[in-house]
Amino acid sequence: LDACETMGCATTICTDKTGTLTANRMTARSLYAGGRNVQCTTAGESLGDLVEDTNLGDAVIRTLVCAMSICTMDETVLEVDSDDKIIGASGNPTEVAMLTLVHDLRCSYRTIRNSTAGRGDVGLIGERLNEGKQFAFSSARKMMSWAVPLDQGGMRIYSKGATEVILDRCAYEAVPEDGDDGGGGGERESLDMTPVVTQPLSSQTRETLSAVVETYAQKGMRCLALAYRDLPPNTNLDEPHANILNSDGSPANAVETDLVFCALIGIEDPLRKEVPAAIQQCYEAGIDVRLVTGDAPNTAVSIAFQAGILRDHHFMDGTGTPTGESTDVETSQNQYVAANLKPNVLMEGKDFRARVYTQPTEKGGTPKFSQTEFDTIWPHLRVLA
Repeated sequence: LDACETMGCATTICTDKTGTLTANRMTARSLYAGGRNVQCTTAGESLGDLVEDTNLGDAVIRTLVCAMSICTMDETVLEVDSDDKIIGASGNPTEVAMLTLVHDLRCSYRTIRNSTAGRGDVGLIGERLNEGKQFAFSSARKMMSWAVPLDQGGMRIYSKGATEVILDRCAYEAVPEDGDDGGGGGERESLDMTPVVTQPLSSQTRETLSAVVETYAQKGMRCLALAYRDLPPNTNLDEPHANILNSDGSPANAVETDLVFCALIGIEDPLRKEVPAAIQQCYEAGIDVRLVTGDAPNTAVSIAFQAGILRDHHFMDGTGTPTGESTDVETSQNQYVAANLKPNVLMEGKDFRARVYTQPTEKGGTPKFSQTEFDTIWPHLRVLA
């Protein structure tokens, strides 16, 4: 009874983030491809559904799906039940997020792998496994690639990796074909690797991509890029590039240059869909909710805003947020980031301690708690990271 009385008098809840507010599962939440910037803005929203609702084009989506299915490790797998519902996953968390997006786009990564010569290892296709080549990820390269043969001759190499590395190696971009609206409904059974429409990657597009990467990072997302290149027959896959270098200064593989940019993907641990309503109930009961986490400030602010712990009035600019597809990178949720919060709303732990404790002047003394400074900060503080 004493405990019940104490809990009934609570006026503040300090919650952590991972596994409490969030699902503890890395998930693709944003995608930029073909000039379209698609972003999930609410808990429980499916990026796959949002992509389907855009006019990105079926050819671009199929290329994206093949890139994610082929250029991932065998150790990364999804467990799917008889109703085609994901019930489990294992392997690299980032790759799990990518394969989940493949599933949400109505495709089976297993089917794609098993039907791709040089990638699949079962049946007749498996007999052609040695026709493909994997370029493994390393910290020196910050990327990985997988080259597979094309039915019409030559090969296609799919690459994924750090955005700064992949974008520097792209010379073209994949764009939707006129009249191709993406074709909603039904399974995508045809996943051939026919060429998509491409165009040179302009300096303006590069600036846009850099802005998108910065926006995703400000929202606490892990960002990676996908690209591909079609190679003519008899290409030497092991030939080093004469000028382009890897991050460690070693020569880059020539086949991993002059790529076609396919997509940027923003990945994060998403908010549990039941959290915003629970936070609102706390506020209606007169209980304040604050987030205390060891995550980076941008990640903490992103989750706190989605949960409702942070509201418009906590930011310098309290304007609304666009939802779904957006081609205007400059106004696409940029205002809801750590840099735009009002004073004392977000603090890092070391800064909080430095302000509320006065360090002793003599050696070996005890820091003195400042109630005045604490009272200045506490009414405004919503996120401690």
